[in-house]
Amino acid sequence: MKTALGKGFVRSLLLLSPLVLAGCLTSRVPEVACWNIEYTADAATAAKADDARLGIVRVSQVVVRAPYAAKGIAVLRANGTVAFDPYNEYAAGPAALLKGVVSDAMVASGLFKAVVSESSSVKASLLAEVTVTRLAIDCREEGVRRASAELLLQLVDGREISAAVKGAGAADAADGNYGAALSRAVTDALAAALGQL
Repeated sequence: MKTALGKGFVRSLLLLSPLVLAGCLTSRVPEVACWNIEYTADAATAAKADDARLGIVRVSQVVVRAPYAAKGIAVLRANGTVAFDPYNEYAAGPAALLKGVVSDAMVASGLFKAVVSESSSVKASLLAEVTVTRLAIDCREEGVRRASAELLLQLVDGREISAAVKGAGAADAADGNYGAALSRAVTDALAAALGQL
């Protein structure tokens, strides 16, 4: 009888273990939020392309420096470390998301006759190279969450750099809407850089 009871107990454990390991009997794991980054400036404030001072520009590359290039959203902490939130990430790689934002910002600036992508067959007189040096949620100050973006924009004419400008932007992220806050920070950083051309 003891052996039958022992076998029954072991059999019950074996049957329950896949359910426990699969998470069926544990509390629900929070869903991962996938955030987009979009150009957020008011289109009504954009200059007209008819007034453009510069020629056709091709957005040739957008690079996001490590560690900010990861799909997980980087969080700057007070102790100087960088963490990655396992429940908040980008909907795609940050560089891929930012290509459209850069193009939209350049169009909205009204500085260029046209803005084309790297795959366009249109002849461009300028190339634009953007290096994002910071893209994070800054939590270094106690009780404060801010989206932070910094970038370098270079215009290349032939093989020479004709302009190199930096821009920075920040936005409050205390409400947890990281997509909106990062979008605002990037848009402001691009506007600051383009405003120097």
